[in-house]
Amino acid sequence: MAPAIATRRAALLVWGSTLVVPFFFLALAGTARCRDGCPAPPATLFWISVAVSALAVTLSRLLPPRLPPFLAGREAAVFARLLLAWALCEAGAIFPLVAWIVSRDPRLIGVFGADLLALVLLYPSDPRWESLAPSQDPASGRIR
Repeated sequence: MAPAIATRRAALLVWGSTLVVPFFFLALAGTARCRDGCPAPPATLFWISVAVSALAVTLSRLLPPRLPPFLAGREAAVFARLLLAWALCEAGAIFPLVAWIVSRDPRLIGVFGADLLALVLLYPSDPRWESLAPSQDPASGRIR
């Protein structure tokens, strides 16, 4: 198997796992119960979740292309860029779930859904893969 194909398959597996983990966390959060009643947090918890999620999704689109090319090659650079984007989206998805555990505000599930959609849209398709490819391969010294 060519290294590029193996890297792409590994990227697909990592993307899939980052997509599934928030659902497991959602199931866990749904079973969590407060003892002695849960104090209602301020309504600002929802807006903080919205802000954190918006920041995470924005950074997931802006930061990965800024990673420099890797000496390990083009495929490694693309994989690392995608991994960074996925991690940011997943972090953005986890935050509203934690807030939901505390507050049980159903709007937070909507914020979670938006973060998850951002992660789904980062599927490692051929066009996405090519869009994140470095313009220079440091191993060969050539500029594409």
